[in-house]
This record gives sequence, C-alpha cells and structure tokens, in this order.
Amino acid sequence: MSATVAVLLPLILVVLTGVLELGAARVVAERARIAADLAALTAANDQDETVLRSTGALRVPGDAGRVAREHLALDLAPLAGALAADPSSIAAAAEVTVADRAVRLRADLPVRTPLLGALLGRPVTVIELLSVGAPR
Repeated sequence: MSATVAVLLPLILVVLTGVLELGAARVVAERARIAADLAALTAANDQDETVLRSTGALRVPGDAGRVAREHLALDLAPLAGALAADPSSIAAAAEVTVADRAVRLRADLPVRTPLLGALLGRPVTVIELLSVGAPR
C-alpha cells in the first residue's frame, strides 16, 4: 500500500496544481474580458455630440480608440498582480478598430502561471481578448 501511495501522491499533487492554476487563470481571463467589454462600450457610448445634435444619429467619435485604450488600462489595473505585463502596455498594444457605429477591441493578455511554469515550462499563458461595443 505504501508503494501505491508513493507513486500516486506526486501524480495527484501535479494534477491538483494544474487544476488550481488553470482555474485561477480562467478567473483572471473572465475579469479581463469584462474589462475589455467595459472599455469597448465606454468608447462606443462616448458619442460625437455634434452629429448627435444635428442629425440625431449615433456615431462613435474619432477619439474612441484612445478612450478604449485608456479605459482598458484602468479596468485591467486591479489585475496587475496576475499579469506578466503592465496594464498600460497591454492597452497600448491592443488593436482598436473604430467603425461608424462600433468599437472593436482585441488584445493579448499575458497571465502569470508560475505553477504551470514549474510543471510544464510555461510561466506565462497568453489569452486573447476580443470585444465589440456599439451605442444603444
């Protein structure tokens, strides 16, 4: 019985470590997706007031890309401890596409995964964020 425990205990610890690390990475990824959604919606809802007053049409202003990046950096700040890069550099590298009525935001989010790094040699896992916001 002790030989079985000696063999299975390390295996169970490795599996448990991997599960905990992946669970923590999923939580960070979900919070980051929420941050990206908020940034895209904030940028899309920051309307061009001149067009809105004159025509009544909703139109995303020209500085929506800057607004999206600023809000992404602010919204990622609480996650900074779990990220392998500074939130402002992640936001600066984000691809922001501004259309007439929508803002599309895509960013790569490097998440620290030190336990997976010890087990598999991957101390950083990159998660893709994609969000589209449109005014309502």
